[in-house]
Amino acid sequence: MQPAKSLEFKYRFVQNGQTQGPGTGKGMATDTALILNGEAIPYRNILDSSIRDNRFLIALVPNTQLQTKTLKQLHDNWVLVIEVYKVKSQELKKHVDRYSSTIFAESHRQQLINDGKDNQFRAVNCPHCGATVDMSEYEISSYIYCRFCESILNQSLQVVSNSDTYGICDECHMYDRVRGYTIFNFYFLLVVYGYSVKRRFVCDTCATRLAQRALLVNLLFLLGVPSAVYMWIKSQTGREPYFQDLAKANRLALKGKYQEADEIYDRLFSQYPDHPGLLMNKGLGHLHGKDGSGGMGFLGRSLRACANYLPSMQLIRRIQQSAQVNGAQKR
Repeated sequence: MQPAKSLEFKYRFVQNGQTQGPGTGKGMATDTALILNGEAIPYRNILDSSIRDNRFLIALVPNTQLQTKTLKQLHDNWVLVIEVYKVKSQELKKHVDRYSSTIFAESHRQQLINDGKDNQFRAVNCPHCGATVDMSEYEISSYIYCRFCESILNQSLQVVSNSDTYGICDECHMYDRVRGYTIFNFYFLLVVYGYSVKRRFVCDTCATRLAQRALLVNLLFLLGVPSAVYMWIKSQTGREPYFQDLAKANRLALKGKYQEADEIYDRLFSQYPDHPGLLMNKGLGHLHGKDGSGGMGFLGRSLRACANYLPSMQLIRRIQQSAQVNGAQKR
């Protein structure tokens, strides 16, 4: 099903976590550009996007031409953040990704044609979000990663695990069920009292840990206890039966107990052989357990199973950069 040619919405810019201005702006996503209060930002200038609840983050090509008012709303690394109304942020992201990914893929195809390498172009359409995933630069592997919605597909273009449920945890960087949690912390210091509210997007393991901490912090001030208990229950229930033990394996891996964790991961491979997210988790477990060669070996296997699996690429890059920094400091 093709997306509508245009999608109208209301929005406010976000700075330092707070929405800006008393009123909302008018936005529209067409088939060529994202339009904010009449200012068109062509999709060829949008490198990436992500969502957190009803907030839409847009990463722009550096030095994109913007009006002065919009320039003032830029975050570091040419990122705009808007809070979206009238439509779901996920719907807006899918619309933008479908058109922008097609534009970038076609641009790459034309470049390959000009270089006499048109036979190297290879792309697929993600069945979960509809974006075009350009696979031209990668070897053919068992799985395909959609960087737009973060779903994992098999070669038959069936969704193995979709990003509505599974992804990379913001806290521990493990692959697991990831959901949003609101954390309330109440405090009372002599005559000063108050509370803080934070929104976190974490896996079940980290959610349990945060719930335990919130329960301890709020135990004297009963107002925060119900939300901590709800968070704890939410992190422990409703899991897909097949991945029921994934959180347990991740907890063991994070403690460096990779032998015990590997036994669970290996059982999960019976349904999804060499699942790239599980292989990455195994790699992290070995790294936490001080088995560097084993950890890097599993990360390499993750990329052989899914040649464009971005989380493993980013993890390897961070490890290499850290090794270079440590090597330079020792010299």
